[in-house]
Amino acid sequence: MYTRLSAPLTIQWELTSWCTYNCVHCYNYWRRTSTPKKVLTEEQLQAHRKACQEIVDNKIFGVTLTGGEPLAVIEQLMPELQFLHQNGVDLTVNTNLALLTPKMAKLLNSVGIHSVLTSLMSSDRAINDEIAQRKGAYARTVKGIQLAISLDFTVGVNMVVTQKNINTIYETGKLAHELGAETFSATKAAKPTNCPDFSEYSITVQQLQHMFLELIRVRDDFGIKVDSLEHYPACVFPNTETRTAFGGRNCSAAKTGCTIGFDGAIRPCSHCPISYGNVTTDGIKQSWVNMECWRDDSLVPLVCMTSCGEAPNNCGGGCRIEAMNANLNLNGVDPFCMQMKPVTERILDEVIVLPEDCVVRLNRDVRFREEAFGYIAYRGRNNKWVAMEPVLHDLLINSLNGGTIHVGDVAEIYQCPLDSALETLNILKHLELITVL
Repeated sequence: MYTRLSAPLTIQWELTSWCTYNCVHCYNYWRRTSTPKKVLTEEQLQAHRKACQEIVDNKIFGVTLTGGEPLAVIEQLMPELQFLHQNGVDLTVNTNLALLTPKMAKLLNSVGIHSVLTSLMSSDRAINDEIAQRKGAYARTVKGIQLAISLDFTVGVNMVVTQKNINTIYETGKLAHELGAETFSATKAAKPTNCPDFSEYSITVQQLQHMFLELIRVRDDFGIKVDSLEHYPACVFPNTETRTAFGGRNCSAAKTGCTIGFDGAIRPCSHCPISYGNVTTDGIKQSWVNMECWRDDSLVPLVCMTSCGEAPNNCGGGCRIEAMNANLNLNGVDPFCMQMKPVTERILDEVIVLPEDCVVRLNRDVRFREEAFGYIAYRGRNNKWVAMEPVLHDLLINSLNGGTIHVGDVAEIYQCPLDSALETLNILKHLELITVL
């Protein structure tokens, strides 16, 4: 059972369904009923304005701009993006970079965007262009990556893995490194809901495990940070090293995040075809309440709850949309689930142990949002957030006004032993919420 937050922490916001490419693995490709237009209509703009107001009113911390290809409509939406930026919303963008220009880069910088996640399907240009269904797609994306890096953007490269490109993971990771990318990710393609037959593209369990091993090889050979951007069943990882590297994600759908579609529909995640409300009629808060079944563990498969022991704290039973597509049921078994207790373990990062005489202070860029249980403290998107009670919140806030925090201060407010108080500070330091003076 997940505690319901008053609203998402972060949102994926689809600005448009139009795209420079026509990738068959993309859910947008399969849900289109007509060719989308590049220019937003006044009706779409009104929905986007409403979305912006809802994001600010609900104190959403971060928004990822996505699509389709979001750079196609950035200029049209600059007033809305400036409104979000001025209200303290962190913005990032997922883009294929085909439309990036120096002028576009300045617009992105003006609303606080200094990093991008881009998609490169393969180091083999023929395979890349076949998947994108656009001749020259490889050259345009590579040129965009080079331009972004030359303009001081931090670039992450993600490769959506299918049967078409499974054998080029290592070489694509090598190319990402050579181009100067900060990170390289390989993420399996999920079957789009409206696709009647995805067998030509879906990878097998064995190929998924091969993907994890190839990512480790890329990391070890080139020193680039590697990742995979989806949540996978804990039982599918072939060894402890791969589970440690890629098994730390859990499904955030309707728990800490959701998606606002280009039509205003609010969905638990971008892959989910089910809408739980619309930003123009229901708003984020009511739509969030409507997603309760995603938080109460009722969608976790029975076999995962009874036979595994990892659910729900260490594994959410895999992807609910993959399960729905395979079983016509949201609480079905993920097709990549082995339906067994994992044979591997995940080794957690060693938490920094602070000395008992340490003196700390809250980092000034930490933001708070009040909740029924107290507060959310948020600093960045890489799991740099934590829930806390009002007494700890007040202690941290007071440290910004020239004060400091000692272990004894925490022990006093909680009436707990010093070692327990020190453990609390260790967690806050690990999450980069406090600085040791």
